[in-house]
Amino acid sequence: MTEAQPRVLRCGDLVLDESRWTVHRAGTLVDLSPTEFRLLACLLRDQGSVLTRGELLERVWGRGYTGQPQVVETYVSYLRRKLHRLGPPLIHTRRGVGYLLRGYDPDVLDLGVPDLARDYPEEPEPHGSGWSLAEGGSDDGGRRARQLLRPA
Repeated sequence: MTEAQPRVLRCGDLVLDESRWTVHRAGTLVDLSPTEFRLLACLLRDQGSVLTRGELLERVWGRGYTGQPQVVETYVSYLRRKLHRLGPPLIHTRRGVGYLLRGYDPDVLDLGVPDLARDYPEEPEPHGSGWSLAEGGSDDGGRRARQLLRPA
């Protein structure tokens, strides 16, 4: 009889070991409840893909769950609080759609669609497209975020 291979899920500096029920972020052990652990494992398995509230309810809480559907938002906020204090945000909301887990990429401009950001120019186009890029504020933990701003 062979031993089962340990299942380790990774995204950037986040490491979840399903066989040991442990999570590390930036080398630091993160204490998660069983529900937080299952939710994070679900997001990690489908990282880069948006998962709806319904999909997360079914996968994490089970088909028979009859409680409040807002439990997803509550547990996502718990995970964010525990994980994002140790590094850049990994869990992202797609308003009106769901959640996705994506590794931090400082070169991506987050417009709600991950890969489209690379197609925007650094400078406004000649003849005024009306859009420009501006640097973020200084309260961002040392990382300079870019925002797409439309002139007034």
